[in-house]
Amino acid sequence: MKLVPVIAISLLAVACKKETEQEPSPYNRIANFTIEAGGSTVSAAMSGDSILVYWPSYLAQPSTIQPQIEVSEGAAISPASGASVAFKTGTAYTVKAQNGKEKKFYLKVVISQPPIQIYEGASYIAPLGGEAVIDNGSAMRYFDRDATATKFYLVDTAGNATQMNIEFFTQHDGTLSMRVKVPATGVKIGGYRVRISSGTLTHTTENYVFGVLYPASEKPIPASLEAPVTVKRGETITFAGQKYFDLKDAIAYTYDENYNEKEIMPLPLVSFTTTSATYRIPANFPAGTYQFGDWGPNAIGIRLRITNFIGWWNWKTEPKNFVEIPGYIAFSVTP
Repeated sequence: MKLVPVIAISLLAVACKKETEQEPSPYNRIANFTIEAGGSTVSAAMSGDSILVYWPSYLAQPSTIQPQIEVSEGAAISPASGASVAFKTGTAYTVKAQNGKEKKFYLKVVISQPPIQIYEGASYIAPLGGEAVIDNGSAMRYFDRDATATKFYLVDTAGNATQMNIEFFTQHDGTLSMRVKVPATGVKIGGYRVRISSGTLTHTTENYVFGVLYPASEKPIPASLEAPVTVKRGETITFAGQKYFDLKDAIAYTYDENYNEKEIMPLPLVSFTTTSATYRIPANFPAGTYQFGDWGPNAIGIRLRITNFIGWWNWKTEPKNFVEIPGYIAFSVTP
């Protein structure tokens, strides 16, 4: 009779041992997959056997990644978390459950790209052989900031597109910016549409918002009037100078009694060379003797209108660029 309790206790111990034993885990899934890039964390989404990485277009796409990966408890993954792998669709991972069951997962890279935006309320300018610096946070944005992946074109009025060299950089205040480098040759002076291609998207401006200008050093330089001038209405006057080109009508102006500048009238352009420009004095030009270069009701000044594409330029309004005739002389217009 004394053996019965001992047997009962032994059976109880065996029963408890069987209840606490656990089968090896069969789970072999990826619970979390993240990538650190450019100060940002990109998290993947899991769908079946795909590791979906929606890569922001504004981040440069690396050739390799070192993702941090969490898997089912007790499971192992190969390549391991933190290991460097090719960042491309098709890169494979194998997750092995605790019970030895394996499952393969495949990286799928999807470029998450909103429509490219180019702000057309502004004008963008660069001289031949120079560059334009453009804000990528507001003016032109939503494209890959990688010069090998993003292409920038100037499109002329005939629809011909010329690719420009570009360079991405960050300014001292943290502004994301882009340099657009215009070559000294191979591009004509004038207004252009802008076309940007990046990833799967391309956007072209509706308006000719980019002006390629003459370098400031090419600005015409009129010679000073050193001797008194007398010219008859209806006849011509010639102004000497340097680097004259693409001239238009000149403007004669004076001042009212309050010393506010006012236009007298245009002087039609007759002809010009690189060193001289000839204009006609209109037949109805007010006759009299003026003080050229002075400031007051009896003063007169003359400005030569030059090319639209030098100095200041705006695609929305036709710019009027001028150079002033210097000098301080008596200027007489006779009937």
